[in-house]
Amino acid sequence: MQKIPINLAQPGMVLEKPAVKENGQVLLAAGATLTEGIISQLEKKGIKTIVVQGEPLDMEGLTSNPSFEKRAERLEHLFRYYQNDPVMQKIKKFLQYYFRQKALISAGGQKDS
Repeated sequence: MQKIPINLAQPGMVLEKPAVKENGQVLLAAGATLTEGIISQLEKKGIKTIVVQGEPLDMEGLTSNPSFEKRAERLEHLFRYYQNDPVMQKIKKFLQYYFRQKALISAGGQKDS
């Protein structure tokens, strides 16, 4: 069993303990198998961490310093509810550009002007 941030949850993981809001309301019982939809709903309801069954995740590099390319890829998921918001799409594009430039720089490449 391991307590993990909700953003590291994957479909197929099984809850060891119930997912509970700060006020004590149980949102999902222990033993429930996670799906993309369930993970999304837990995020919307403010759940920050969950306790899952199984072998501990190797969290080295996942929470502390993910690669810039991985950060750029993650933006699609983070901005999925803002497809029709032009301002949020501009922010997403800026962040994608920024992370890709940082990835190039960290790999020894040249920065685009």
